[in-house]
Amino acid sequence: MARYVVKLLVPMALLLASPGALACDLSLVAPAKSALNKPVQANASLANDILAVSYSVTAPSLNARKILGPRQYPYMFDVVELFVTFSETGFPYFEFEVSPYNQTFQVKIVSLTEPFQEGIDLGLVSEATLRPGGWTADLKIPLKALGWDGDPGTIRGNFFAILERAPRSYWSSFLPRAKKPNFHQPRFFQPLLRCE
Repeated sequence: MARYVVKLLVPMALLLASPGALACDLSLVAPAKSALNKPVQANASLANDILAVSYSVTAPSLNARKILGPRQYPYMFDVVELFVTFSETGFPYFEFEVSPYNQTFQVKIVSLTEPFQEGIDLGLVSEATLRPGGWTADLKIPLKALGWDGDPGTIRGNFFAILERAPRSYWSSFLPRAKKPNFHQPRFFQPLLRCE
């Protein structure tokens, strides 16, 4: 009997230890319905002061451009986004976007009443890879340079994705459903490392 239990526990432990085993599924925020079903998973891990986040996107088509034109940004097409803060108030927080073609956009938000500091270099290193039926994105963010004090419990934020052509669909790990999507709501930020 004990040998039978061990034979079951070993494969279960391997499955749980595999990457993505505890990934967070992003849920639909808006519109009310989408043809996609749980198309995005995200997970986060911490190594020293580097926050590593991986997204896996499953979608039958891609809304992306290999080269963005003037005044075009990743969020205008398929994109994954990560918002990060270390503050209980949620401010400041940092936004990191990555497209299927590894185009990036980084933003610092000091408050919702001040202009966003857009197009700045916050140290993001990213890699996006197209695959049959979707794409993946891996983000590495040096946290100490953003003011992190070294306490993993203070790393909060949200995982997001915007997918499809009109009507576009908006996905999040921690936002509730809404008629109109608004990712800039720090009151919904949660610990990011719960999606390890």
